[in-house]
Amino acid sequence: MATLRSDAEVRHDITEALESDARVDSSRISVDVVEGVVILRGVVSTDFEKRVAEDVARRIKGARDVANELHVVSAHLRSDDQIAADVRAALSHDVWVDDRRVSVDVREGVVYLSGVVDAYAAKPHAESDAWGVDGVVDVVDGISVKNNRSRADDEIKREVIDDLERNLRLAPDSVVVEVQRGTVYLRGTVQNVEQKWLAEEIAWWTAGVRDVVNQLTVGQAQNGAGGRR
Repeated sequence: MATLRSDAEVRHDITEALESDARVDSSRISVDVVEGVVILRGVVSTDFEKRVAEDVARRIKGARDVANELHVVSAHLRSDDQIAADVRAALSHDVWVDDRRVSVDVREGVVYLSGVVDAYAAKPHAESDAWGVDGVVDVVDGISVKNNRSRADDEIKREVIDDLERNLRLAPDSVVVEVQRGTVYLRGTVQNVEQKWLAEEIAWWTAGVRDVVNQLTVGQAQNGAGGRR
């Protein structure tokens, strides 16, 4: 039977997760939890940072819902040309995206991405890169995926497990991998936030993957978790 977690425990874990996530400035975010409902208040620089903070909070065990009251305050107004240039620069530095195959158009702060890529992994990365640019109001992801061959779930599962073991050197049975119709589910325990997000990156980059649901928790891995294979 699942053990209910106190609001204080949930708040502690969310605060710690935000402090460990380099994508957000946790010093300007306050966290309150009332009967499992998380309330985020404070100021962030971009809509992307606001979305990341909410996503981090929702992933913490015991969080029933999130009220995102964060305010986005951009350091300065920026032209569409400036935003477009920074989005293209961000794409060019992202190893997961071939920026030569992605077109960027910006209108009134809304970034429109288009083009054709070889792997589904490039889509969320390109969108994330765009959201991370100061001045972006919204992102419309029109990127299509080419040659993402159909693969059996068992084949995808085996490759994800092998890549996790090779790249992260996880403890045996610390992560459970399940695949249903191309969607990869990651469950279990990893040592830190960085491992959690790297595991998701690895899954996304596997051919045939259509979506990744990252339900990994951060903490001390339990021996004999089972279920990976």
